[in-house]
Amino acid sequence: MRYVLAIGAHPDDVESSVGGTLALMRQRGDRVCFLSITDGAKGHFREEYAENPRLLVERRMAESERAAALIGAEFRCLGAPDGGVYISHETTSAVIRAIRSFGERGKGPDIIFVNRPYDYHRDHRVTAQLVLDAAYLLTVPLVCADTPPLARMPVILYWYDDFTEPVPFRADVVVGIDSVIETKVDMVCQHESQFAEWIPYTMGRSPLPLTQAQMREWVTDWILGDARRAKAAGEGRTPRVTPAAPFEFAEAFQISEYGTQPTTEWLQEVFRFP
Repeated sequence: MRYVLAIGAHPDDVESSVGGTLALMRQRGDRVCFLSITDGAKGHFREEYAENPRLLVERRMAESERAAALIGAEFRCLGAPDGGVYISHETTSAVIRAIRSFGERGKGPDIIFVNRPYDYHRDHRVTAQLVLDAAYLLTVPLVCADTPPLARMPVILYWYDDFTEPVPFRADVVVGIDSVIETKVDMVCQHESQFAEWIPYTMGRSPLPLTQAQMREWVTDWILGDARRAKAAGEGRTPRVTPAAPFEFAEAFQISEYGTQPTTEWLQEVFRFP
């Protein structure tokens, strides 16, 4: 069993980005945790949520718990303010403690998934930078001395994106997710506040909220399109791991230089699924 920690800026980021691979890992018995850095309190338009942000936070925490439960994963939240997370001693220390606290004592997670530090959303960029800033310090005993230091840094993997500034994504690992694509859609659709209300609002859709059928239709189209683009990211180059069997849908990952550097044999053992 391996310990796998997926870190997103917001409560729905993990499911929509790496949900398929996490579902496959849970199927074989790995322990998986979704960690949200922020509380998600700004992701809506209703006046009632402006007047009482706690209502939206509670709703989003419940959605995240349901999504993680679909595959038997854990959900945790650091509670940083949505839209207001910054690099600081306090936030970096919170991330160090969260990473050290998941997994075996003194070992922590084997793998960390996170977005690259290049993204349209500042919360996303800062979340990635927080993980990278924490990486070496995870092993330093006198940093956050109230939590046991790790004996080694985890492997850090960035999930797929299509940003090109300053550099395009590099597909080092490609995972076929055809068998769990519906599970990924199911997880994303647990976040009704986002995918039936907030994101359609930002797209100018009306009337709102979307019905369950409308939400599932456009989430499915988006997830399938993203999964095809992730597959294409590995074509024309030679990823270190690709599925052994033919596949249509994928999630792709780039190895970060800031974590433990895995061998190709290790990657094949971890990311080749039946």
